[in-house]
Amino acid sequence: MECSTTRFLEPDLRASCLASGWLETEHLHGEAATHPTSELTPSRSDGSEIDLQKGKMASVTTVLQQTMPLDQAFFLERWKQQMILELGQEGFAEYTKQIFQQGKLFHAALEALLLAEEQPVKEQEDYSSSSGYLASVQHVLQDVSGVRAIESAIQHEALQYQGLVDCVAEYRGTLCVIDWKTSGKPKPLLRNTFDNPLQIAAYVGAINHDANYDFQVDCGLLVVAYKDGSPAHAHYIDSGLCSQYWKKWLLRLEEFREKRKDGGTV
Repeated sequence: MECSTTRFLEPDLRASCLASGWLETEHLHGEAATHPTSELTPSRSDGSEIDLQKGKMASVTTVLQQTMPLDQAFFLERWKQQMILELGQEGFAEYTKQIFQQGKLFHAALEALLLAEEQPVKEQEDYSSSSGYLASVQHVLQDVSGVRAIESAIQHEALQYQGLVDCVAEYRGTLCVIDWKTSGKPKPLLRNTFDNPLQIAAYVGAINHDANYDFQVDCGLLVVAYKDGSPAHAHYIDSGLCSQYWKKWLLRLEEFREKRKDGGTV
């Protein structure tokens, strides 16, 4: 399928929203990211790693965090305080640590499945804690093929932001940026996923401007997996919808840059 990516490339749109910058704190490893294998799309002609440009560009996650709508920030803070009352400061810290580790293992297990890697026994045992999530996404994985990149660093040099994309692959024959999320409660509608679609749109725009990638993409797939193994919700974001989220992302990027220019915390 030929992707019509010009909506993510138009210089007039870029110029009009250039002031909206966004920074992303990577949500998994904080390490150098790579294109997974030389059989996929190598990061450079020699297949070497692509490093996130720490401190030089804003990350997508940080931009979204720092420009979170007030009502969303209010509910998030209220939830945090309720959890601290219930678990205590140390208990809450341990809870968030476990959630982080769980997500990390889930992504590692997905990477192994998508690359058809055979894992050592110990690592297979480590992935057992992700078994529910893996069962949840099995029906989605059946429609995923042609993996181009996994856990790969991307950047948009013109707009000065970067990120770490979970996966770029074909979903039912269409090349997509795929983002894997976990949730404790069902998210059957895309509007239930808050800023996640904006994150995908930001990654789409970055890939289309990153010289390390020799392909273009204009669609996305947000997959929400559940620990109890119930079928994941797969939210397909077509080109038109992705374009709408791209424009919203540019506004958030502009807001982020304005805050930084005014001396706000970023």
